[in-house]
Amino acid sequence: MTKIHFRPYNPNQTVLFPQRIDEDIAENDPVRMVDALVEGLNLESFRKLYKECGRSPYHPRMMLKVILYAYMNNIYSCRKIEKLLHRDIHYIWLAGYEKPDFITINRFRNRVKKEINEVFTQTVLLLSSKGFISLNVEYIDGTKIESKANKYTFVWRKTVERNRERLMKKIHILLGQIDNVIAQENSSESNEEIEFTPAMLTEMAGELRQALEQVPEPSTKEEKTALKKKRKQLKELEKLQEYDNRLDTLQDRNSYSKTDNDATFMRMKEDAMRNGQTKPGYNLQIGTENQFITDFALFPNPTDTLTLIPFLQSFSNRYDRMAHTVVADSGYGSEENYRFMSENGMEAYVKYNYFHMEQ
Repeated sequence: MTKIHFRPYNPNQTVLFPQRIDEDIAENDPVRMVDALVEGLNLESFRKLYKECGRSPYHPRMMLKVILYAYMNNIYSCRKIEKLLHRDIHYIWLAGYEKPDFITINRFRNRVKKEINEVFTQTVLLLSSKGFISLNVEYIDGTKIESKANKYTFVWRKTVERNRERLMKKIHILLGQIDNVIAQENSSESNEEIEFTPAMLTEMAGELRQALEQVPEPSTKEEKTALKKKRKQLKELEKLQEYDNRLDTLQDRNSYSKTDNDATFMRMKEDAMRNGQTKPGYNLQIGTENQFITDFALFPNPTDTLTLIPFLQSFSNRYDRMAHTVVADSGYGSEENYRFMSENGMEAYVKYNYFHMEQ
């Protein structure tokens, strides 16, 4: 009977991996592209983010390689990246056996947000120098991405303006009951509506708060009633300040989220309930050429029409040139957009909303 001979198996041997760990990584593996790309980038701008004293930090080139490779594989969790640095051969090789924890990874990527945007620009310019793209044509389209903010934290412009107007009427009535000094400094004898500035409201609220602190404890019913009125006046002024702050946050938008002030409530493409529910989100605009992304920008505008001009200017700011040709769908068609492209010598392939109807 023939004896079976198994291959030697000893997981506790002294040398388990080869002397060069990249021997087990294929020559055409994408991880090698990330390594070569980052090695060819100018990362001098990263140096200013570090202090000369203290413990030696991890090399920014290594950290950038790990983060970019993780993002390329749709991994954004710092805890997951930390685990992969311990058990995935691709990450171990990129990091050179370094093992930064998730806190260090998160601190690094928050610190280098501006620099990573410059890395993107360098990458696109590298593609242009190699002849993959010309930066003369820009194919533009947008998509809505949902914010992580709670969908019930909305603030609507119409509601704020309506409540502010109602409160202003109350304050004009109550203003006559405030201490004469405050009334004389901040109101007029005419019936004209006063436009309260944030500084005026802060001053009025501060003086009234200071006056209330100096009021002795009321003993009679009349004194208690008067003190209650003044406290109500203070609350009204503080509420008006809150409405003005909300309008300042809104600026030209019609809504925003309390937990993510930059997010605007808009209808998403994915509508599971089919009820047109709005959610906090952003309008992501992307420009491409030859299937490479050449520019990107986030906008609070729900519609694409208002994003075209600032997005074309974003391309110009990034590369110091305008695209010669612009291709976009009818969502970007407007007289203002056509005029801007014409004045800047762009050839526009952008339909307007009623193009097919008129044909």
